[in-house]
Amino acid sequence: MAHHPDMDELTTKGEDESFEALASRLIDEYGPGRRDDVEAAVAAERRRLDEAEVRSFLPVLVERAVRDRLDQA
Repeated sequence: MAHHPDMDELTTKGEDESFEALASRLIDEYGPGRRDDVEAAVAAERRRLDEAEVRSFLPVLVERAVRDRLDQA
């Protein structure tokens, strides 16, 4: 089944908003001094999972991976 371009745009916009909210929550939790670390980790995990066909759980997967990174740093 082909994707409609407008639906792809909406999906991307929704994902962007989810990841922005995730980064904001993590910055609040880990502190503003770790903003760069949080943003870099979220971006890296998004890139790593960029080819995933099922996208519904990406924010959860990214959050877990980012928390692991930040807790180990």
